[in-house]
Amino acid sequence: MAVALIVLVAGTLVAAAIDLRSRRIPNLLTGAMAAAAIAIHLFDGPTALLLAIAAMIAAFALGTLAFSAGWFGGGDVKLIAAACGLVGYPGAIALVLFTLVGGAVLALAEVARQRRLVSFVKNAVAVATTGSAPDTPTVLPYGVAIAGGSIAYAISTLVPALRLPL
Repeated sequence: MAVALIVLVAGTLVAAAIDLRSRRIPNLLTGAMAAAAIAIHLFDGPTALLLAIAAMIAAFALGTLAFSAGWFGGGDVKLIAAACGLVGYPGAIALVLFTLVGGAVLALAEVARQRRLVSFVKNAVAVATTGSAPDTPTVLPYGVAIAGGSIAYAISTLVPALRLPL
């Protein structure tokens, strides 16, 4: 588990730095993380390996839906899928929840910086009620939120009082 957490945090921090600079997350990085997830879970037995692969597939499938709605970029989807593979199931659920909270904080900070908080709230209500795309999308380097969620997840595994009761 320690190796998986190190790969998770290091990989997502590198992705966040690249995403901030270029607004892209390289396939080579996400592919290496996914391969590392499989290699790490090979030593945990067939059940752990299958659960890690299932976590990657589920995250990729759900992420693809979010991508098609315009909510995430393709690199973000691949990064969260690889990250879910590293933590396996049920850790992937907590990781995604931490990442979504990180994304919300990132979005609020960005719209506050742009002085667009009111339009952001209106768009959020429209998305929540109708599922429609926002009028003025807020483009974020979501790799930063994934890195934040990964760090929060890693800390929660080391400090039992911070674990999500799932």
